[in-house]
Amino acid sequence: MAVYPAPGSSDSTIDVKPRYDNWIDGQWAPPATGEYFDNPTPVTGEVHPQVARGTAADIDAALDAAWAAAPA
Repeated sequence: MAVYPAPGSSDSTIDVKPRYDNWIDGQWAPPATGEYFDNPTPVTGEVHPQVARGTAADIDAALDAAWAAAPA
């Protein structure tokens, strides 16, 4: 059985940020409400990372960006 290092530890093979925003219009955007939820790692149960709690306002912003980027 393989043993994997905890996310964010010095021997982890991937770089995990402590917090992730929404990806809207080609850039990271904080959630409209400023709220995040905890995402516990299955390795240790510790919270790593926090993730943006999207709402209808975030969905509207993403849809507006998608429509603006779509060809006529």
